[in-house]
Amino acid sequence: MAGRRICAGYYRRYDGKVVYVVSLATDTDTGEEAVIWTTYPFADLPRYWTSSKKSFCAFVGVDGERKVKYKRLTNMKISEAAVERLEDEGFRGPVRKNQTRQMDEEYDSRKYQQSLSYLAYAKDLCENYNFDRSKYHLCVKEKRLAAITRSDFAKLKEDLQFLDNAMKTVLAEYRDYFQERFVEGLSIRKYAVAHQLNRGSVDYLQKKFFSALALLLKERDEAEGKCRLRKPVQN
Repeated sequence: MAGRRICAGYYRRYDGKVVYVVSLATDTDTGEEAVIWTTYPFADLPRYWTSSKKSFCAFVGVDGERKVKYKRLTNMKISEAAVERLEDEGFRGPVRKNQTRQMDEEYDSRKYQQSLSYLAYAKDLCENYNFDRSKYHLCVKEKRLAAITRSDFAKLKEDLQFLDNAMKTVLAEYRDYFQERFVEGLSIRKYAVAHQLNRGSVDYLQKKFFSALALLLKERDEAEGKCRLRKPVQN
């Protein structure tokens, strides 16, 4: 597997953790290729790690089963905001292929209600809103579960309805921002230019919005006596 081609994109580690591969680099001392990656969801203060390509492409044993250490998540698409951040950090964004995203080719690699914090949960709902909405409408239109399990469809529907209702009521003050950033897909930079704001002002607005949505998600769970976050792995 050392000769395996590694492209920029999302990968799921054998333990369920999702990472984003930014690029490859060559160690000047050993000549060995290294994979540069960062965690997902993206942290407010970005940090980057490297793994040797040999290690990244290795197999591991899990419960007696041989699995690849990192598996490519071909259905996860990086947002324009994330691309902009990478470029600001000095990395090149991914090369876009002019092709339609096929949701019905295989079961979607996206996991629902698997965030480790309510803030990450809020970011996840917003950044995947268009894809989730398209998938929901596809299932409803075709009257079948298209590339999604029954359990995940229930979570998808529940979260979409909650977010849509929140934007019409409690979070109405952020409705236009949400529409432009996460429905129309404007990057932070383009939103700032369109509204004649500086980048810092838009970053602050986004933090306020994500925090307000995170609080609503937490209050929903507390009111219903359940937790929709992913439980940490017990050692």
